[in-house]
Amino acid sequence: MPKDARRIALEILDGHRFSPSVLTYADSVDQRNRALVKELVAGVNRWKRLLDYYISHFSDRPISKLSSRVLNALRLGVYQLVFMGIPPYAAVDSVVRCMKNKGERSFVNAVLRTISRSMGHIELPSIDEDPLEYAGLRYSFPDWIVTRYFDYFGFRDGFSLLKYQNVPPPITLRVNTTKTDRDRLIRMFQRNGYLVELGKLPISIKVKKGRAVEDFPGYDQGLFTVQDEGAMAVSLVLDPQPDDLVWDVCAAPGGKSVHLAELMHPSGMVVASDISAERINMIDETSKRLGLNNVCTVVLDATDPQQVKAAFREKGLPVFYDKILVDAPCSGLGTISKNPDIKWSRQESDVKRLARLQQQILQTAVGFLKPGGVLVYSTCTLTSEENQGVWCGFVEDQRIIVETPLLPEGLRLDRRYPEGSDAYVYLLPHIHETDGFFIAKGRLPR
Repeated sequence: MPKDARRIALEILDGHRFSPSVLTYADSVDQRNRALVKELVAGVNRWKRLLDYYISHFSDRPISKLSSRVLNALRLGVYQLVFMGIPPYAAVDSVVRCMKNKGERSFVNAVLRTISRSMGHIELPSIDEDPLEYAGLRYSFPDWIVTRYFDYFGFRDGFSLLKYQNVPPPITLRVNTTKTDRDRLIRMFQRNGYLVELGKLPISIKVKKGRAVEDFPGYDQGLFTVQDEGAMAVSLVLDPQPDDLVWDVCAAPGGKSVHLAELMHPSGMVVASDISAERINMIDETSKRLGLNNVCTVVLDATDPQQVKAAFREKGLPVFYDKILVDAPCSGLGTISKNPDIKWSRQESDVKRLARLQQQILQTAVGFLKPGGVLVYSTCTLTSEENQGVWCGFVEDQRIIVETPLLPEGLRLDRRYPEGSDAYVYLLPHIHETDGFFIAKGRLPR
């Protein structure tokens, strides 16, 4: 008999014994409960700070003194009460039954019942007196991210961004144009009862509701790839041409690599590299599913030029490339709407560490670019240290001719951020309705 969805969600939150991405393969989760488990886990991560604020007001024990299991059970209960509209008796009872002993059950029951009776009387700090604390609680973000958003984008855009990143996005698919076109793919989904709509790009569609991606029509036939439109834009800015040699430096999980290969198919070659052999295998599997034979994968450390050269030679690959994409490891703040746990798993100290890594990778990559070759630097984060801080420092040290990144037409809006800048561009979730991306482009002199 399948486990109760709340119990499974509590196991995930408390012990990280599963993750939502592997629930499809967990025998303990049936199809009916899978969506509920994912919503509970993502919802608690998305609203954790606000949930803790509610709990702290009605618990006679400090949150710091509560066991992880009890605290996560309370979060599950409050999330169901506040955000899912589940009747108090059901929300409370479903969580209390997950507790292991009488003392835990009694405590969780008492706190949740008190909260259920008092939800309308919980006030947040005044936005006028402390906009930082208000925003952090209202939208459930850590202070360091709120501060950066306000500093970078101003209060108006900062608040809009915080709000937008709490809305779960639809699933966006990129059409594999080597096998089908958008109209045919849409008709296939509609025949199978899916609610879909056109994306902003001619190669994208959005799926409003559906089962696991692996169950989508056309998945096994390789008719599409799950990819955000912001990520699609990165490959389109690089603009590979037939017969180009392209190196995707930090390629895994491979969405941009296979897109670049599709854009050149059947000619050209994409060398997709990553430091992780396991993640490289993902690219091989995706390329095979999509029917692409112009992707070659290699495991290497992109911070070490000598190791890169040795890895290329060992696999008989070219050493110099027409175009190079450095989609660098980053703090990932632009993907919070899809990955709300990033709010809490990332620390402010990660930003400087990652910026140093990005600088190292760029310095390595440019050494393998042909004269006249093009390099695109991108991240899916929104910190200036990892974006213009890294890029501007890099181009000052190199003989790079900066080019204006030309976004695809569907994402080319009247408003450009930052205004007046031609050296790089941001895609902002609340403006472009994509993940947050930074994209910059440069060329070596001939």
